[in-house]
Amino acid sequence: MVQLVLIGTFSAMTRLSVKALRRYDELDLLRPAKVDASNGYRYYALSQAGRAETIRRLRALDMPIEEIRRVLAASPAEVSGLLTAHRRRLRAERDRHDHMLAVVTRLIDGEESLMDYTITVETLPAQTVASVRRRTDLAGVGAAVAEGFGTVIGVLTQAGRQPAGAPFLVFHDVIDTDNDGDIDVCIPIASPVAAPSSVQVGRTDEVTAAVTVHQGRYDEVARAYHALTSWIARHGHEIAGPPRETYLNDPAVTAETDLLTQVAWPIRRPTE
Repeated sequence: MVQLVLIGTFSAMTRLSVKALRRYDELDLLRPAKVDASNGYRYYALSQAGRAETIRRLRALDMPIEEIRRVLAASPAEVSGLLTAHRRRLRAERDRHDHMLAVVTRLIDGEESLMDYTITVETLPAQTVASVRRRTDLAGVGAAVAEGFGTVIGVLTQAGRQPAGAPFLVFHDVIDTDNDGDIDVCIPIASPVAAPSSVQVGRTDEVTAAVTVHQGRYDEVARAYHALTSWIARHGHEIAGPPRETYLNDPAVTAETDLLTQVAWPIRRPTE
């Protein structure tokens, strides 16, 4: 006979909160063995504790829900591959954190400056672009950008068209650990192309911008933003629109230390 316990007892057994258990039920990740139709009480089988512990540990390792779903449905051979892939991501994230801590140490020690950038004022020409808008938080920005570029490239490929310039992002909001925001993922094209409603095709305006180029890892580009905003303030300009990042070389074939990102911030003189 299957032994059932109420959700509160199962929560205490598995160290998963009642809120988490209800969410995993809604996501079809860990369904109760029984729900009382008269009062809605959820009951779990003791045999579900192993699945609950697997979910708890994988969430503690920052594995996304959809990936956990794949792990739970996979064969033993497939599980090994999925866990190996996640282990590589964890190591890459650890390396990224180590690198960021090293940069912070150099900043505190005065060995590195936020202002080591050459800044120019340039006219960014009007151009036709195919784009998608994505809303994302800091943790998901890489995936959102990759998916956005993939969507636009797919439309251009289907239409037999090639990009007419370097891809770029327009940041409509500040995206940090506390705030999500909107990003336009853009690819220049020579002329308008038919596209589904999910992809916008339009023309950007010509703008005057303060411009600099960041060399190195993408996750260190914030230093270029600090340099630009300081320069804009010192020279009596006002910010006149959202900043953009243009990727001047291909990360698939370029070492991280050699990546080039142009950061441009539209500016104007204060009105008298």
